[in-house]
Amino acid sequence: MTAFLLWFAMPAAAAAQRPARDSTTKDSLPRAVLDPVTVTVTRTEAALAALPYSISSIDQRELRRGRATDGLDEALAIIPGVVVANRYNYALDQRIAVRGFGARSAFGVRGVKILLDGIPQTLPDGQGQLTNLELGDVERIEIWRGASSSLYGNASGGVISVTTGSQRPANLQSTVRLTAGAHKFRKGLVSVAAPMGAGSARAVASWTTTDGHREHSSADLRRFSFRVAQPVSPRTRLTVVGHVAHRPEALNPGALTQTEMDTLPIQAAPRNVATGAREMVTQVQGGMALRHELPQGGAVDVAVFGLRRDLEEPLPFATIDLDRWTYGVRASTTLPLSGLPTVPVVTLGVDAQWQRDDRLNRSLDGTQTTLDQFERVAEIGPFVRGVVALGSRLFLTAGARYDRVSLVVDDRLLSNGDQSGDRVLDAVSASGGITAGLTPAFVPYASVSTTFETPTTTELVNRPEGGGGLNLDLAPQRAVQYEVGFRGRPPDGRLRYSVAAFQVDVRDALIPFESVTEPGRQYFRNAGSARRRGLEAFAEVRLPAGVAAIVAYTYADYRFEEFRTTDDTFDGNEIPGIPRHRLHWSVRADGFGGVWAAVDNTYTSSFYVDDANTTEAAEWLVTSVRVGWEGGVRNWRIAPFVSVLNVFDQRYAGSVVVNARGGRFFEPAPGRSLVVGVEIGN
Repeated sequence: MTAFLLWFAMPAAAAAQRPARDSTTKDSLPRAVLDPVTVTVTRTEAALAALPYSISSIDQRELRRGRATDGLDEALAIIPGVVVANRYNYALDQRIAVRGFGARSAFGVRGVKILLDGIPQTLPDGQGQLTNLELGDVERIEIWRGASSSLYGNASGGVISVTTGSQRPANLQSTVRLTAGAHKFRKGLVSVAAPMGAGSARAVASWTTTDGHREHSSADLRRFSFRVAQPVSPRTRLTVVGHVAHRPEALNPGALTQTEMDTLPIQAAPRNVATGAREMVTQVQGGMALRHELPQGGAVDVAVFGLRRDLEEPLPFATIDLDRWTYGVRASTTLPLSGLPTVPVVTLGVDAQWQRDDRLNRSLDGTQTTLDQFERVAEIGPFVRGVVALGSRLFLTAGARYDRVSLVVDDRLLSNGDQSGDRVLDAVSASGGITAGLTPAFVPYASVSTTFETPTTTELVNRPEGGGGLNLDLAPQRAVQYEVGFRGRPPDGRLRYSVAAFQVDVRDALIPFESVTEPGRQYFRNAGSARRRGLEAFAEVRLPAGVAAIVAYTYADYRFEEFRTTDDTFDGNEIPGIPRHRLHWSVRADGFGGVWAAVDNTYTSSFYVDDANTTEAAEWLVTSVRVGWEGGVRNWRIAPFVSVLNVFDQRYAGSVVVNARGGRFFEPAPGRSLVVGVEIGN
């Protein structure tokens, strides 16, 4: 605790010794996290003051200032209730959990809906990928914490909506951003934006290479994206986006035992090295969105999109070849019902999405086919949502959605019998809440929401008994969330805060486990019931002399209520993979002449990594420092920076593999490391 107080106080004390600046300069200090006036993550532009949800957003400056822009953990640490565990393994996405949803993921993203420029990065089976996400080009991220299936359907324990450059430039603009760091990390980004009639066009290319801080962890990643927006009439606007990502190779170092991590955390799992575990992937995605504003208010939005993913992934237990096609449509209309005295705003819509996976699993030597099947998934979900003003300061929100997810497997490996099959999973999700906008400084709210989450195709086809087909015993996870909270920002603008308390009652929770014969390969089963209780608090204070302080705290008491297997009883045990306490605090200062500095601190308490609660990941406290300058030379904007990550060289697990066999739970984070970079643009 002494260390906490010391490192919280030092940056603030140092900044307080600087001479005061004039009020114009002080007020220009940007906020890092916004409880925004309006949000769009609710599928229409809505006033946050009327919404009974926990929603935050992060702006471009906080996302990029002094950062490598290499992972969501860099920016989302300041959001309570969200845990982004960095595996530092480019073959696997970061493990993202929102109020516990998504914590089970061994790769990719589960339980949390990911949107990129309005296009789902989450497939109809509930599996999400961050392959196309280039953080160096992100303009804004909105985060909806908690059950949101009444608007987004399957796998919506939370929503992360990412928007790239959407602003129309006044003239031709170009930006170059170069970053270098420890372990031969190199990243470059080039963007060009220009007005195009009444619209705009933008293109971005980036490349990242690294040797990785562990053995067998090098990676090479290249991305390209474009966005064209053009009005086709005074009330209608067309936007076309495209994203291409190519990762020719990303080596997979695997997880370590506690002894291996304590002895030599840079080593890779021996079996991963021996089998050459790695991932090679190419992903192409495109979409087109049309928005028409209605004369009486409201709008009609229609979007179509498609994705192609080509994956080859040698793993310690098999080589996986996957050819995936996904396509879909989203349509909604929002309109005020002006004929009624309270003028409610209603949103009606439907989502439809289809997925086609051609999956082939081979033995490590390539001589034997162990699985050969064609998988089809279809999801359709109509929804309705309404907001009613009950007077000038009281708002009632309600919504409902029906989802039908069908999964079909055509088995093409018939030597062990035809294991083709199909399943249909459906659910009705609902939400309701009330918000009282008493004053801008105090806005209380309360809500109740339900959510559901189907097993992904990967989770369904990984059957403990082996063979192809679907695991017919694995049920969808369902949950009910109760939330109360309040937020506010006094009129002087120097403070903004939010507090939320919630309980999530989960039925048939999806739990990963590994078999004795195939360590490293995850299977899934259902727990009877679980209960998650939590508290989230956030505050940002703007102090004199251009100083701002942020504090974000999460308390998570997540437990199994009823969970029994043939061999064990886990009733009352803590749900593994999520720390009970997580605290982030930072101090930022804008000095004279464009110089700025920031000190970021994150503390995570110890937590269990297995259902039996026999093994813990140790607590850790990590401090990072960022320093830079923002200025101009003639017509060019120049912003160099230097960052020191993990200043005190702490040894800790950046992420864990829940319920791993052989004690291979831990994925080590790097020690002290340096990042330098510069951004140049006009």
